[in-house]
Amino acid sequence: MLLEENVLLSDWTSFRLGGRAKYFVRVSEKDELWEAIAFAQKENLPYFILGGGSNTIVPDSGFSGLVIKMEFSGIRILSEDPSEGTVLVEAGAGVPWENFVKFTIEHSYSGVECLSGIPGTVGATPIQNVGAYGQDVSETILSLEAAHPSGSLRTFSHQECGFSYRNSRFKSGEWKDWIILSVTFRLSTKQEIIAKYPELRKAWETAKQEKKSENLSGQTERDSDLRELSETVISLRKKKSMVIDPKDPESISAGSFFTNPILTQNELDHFTNRLKELNLQPPQFFPDSEGKTKIPAAWLIENSGFNKGYTVNGVGISKSHSLALVNRGGTTEALLSLMGSILQKVEEKFGIKLEREPILLGS
Repeated sequence: MLLEENVLLSDWTSFRLGGRAKYFVRVSEKDELWEAIAFAQKENLPYFILGGGSNTIVPDSGFSGLVIKMEFSGIRILSEDPSEGTVLVEAGAGVPWENFVKFTIEHSYSGVECLSGIPGTVGATPIQNVGAYGQDVSETILSLEAAHPSGSLRTFSHQECGFSYRNSRFKSGEWKDWIILSVTFRLSTKQEIIAKYPELRKAWETAKQEKKSENLSGQTERDSDLRELSETVISLRKKKSMVIDPKDPESISAGSFFTNPILTQNELDHFTNRLKELNLQPPQFFPDSEGKTKIPAAWLIENSGFNKGYTVNGVGISKSHSLALVNRGGTTEALLSLMGSILQKVEEKFGIKLEREPILLGS
């Protein structure tokens, strides 16, 4: 185990904000992880598991503990069932998510293609139950292996993960202590490739028409559809600065900063009545599987006085997507202040409490 001291954490997060970690270690196997945890316990230090750093906010004061950077690697095919048209693929927690998606596209495995371009690592995706364009990662997760700081290992089934909208049992409470080591996905080898979101479907159909003559030799129509859908997702995300790009200053963010609120019928009635009082046309509503209704947080933010491009104290709203907060040379303190202002304004105007999506280190 190579232990580093006073490591600047802004170099390890997509926000490029925050101070130094007292200790920092990179682990790529279980023995190194146990050694790192033992060190933290012996020194009575808090520790934090860092994935890709794309969903983490670091305080300006840094972290007076041990940051453990997860670098468990490897992608392997466990088994394939041709009759069912399914394949099981295991990926290490430290594998960059985009690398895993590219692997599935190259092998013509479907199930995560709409999650193309999302930053971070495989191990972080179950915690947040990441999703985009009508696809959630939980739809393909069969199981995951996790370690507990007490020294035990456990395999959690899909049901045991407690998935819900942008949530899982590993996000809070006693289950938060479990450290994900690898994830096993059940993917499809013959399921029809579809795009659920109208915006994506329209862009994808256009892309397919433009590339009809470019079909690569040996590729089936399904192969082409899968590849083109993934490329279309990345293209749409880039237009919204939702793909980390050193050339795009609007991508210095954590992507979507707030989750879309899900309202009960009573809450929805209150919201629609409030819109009538304000003489505002309602946004597009999205029904969920539990009979509740999801409304776009971006609409709430924009209609609370925070337009795209808004900037204060070196931080602001993305020029491309009002759900993303961007670092324009500010500090974590300024970012959290802007977050607080948005939360306050939205609740005052619409009676809805937005929830932060990125993790605040040390909170």
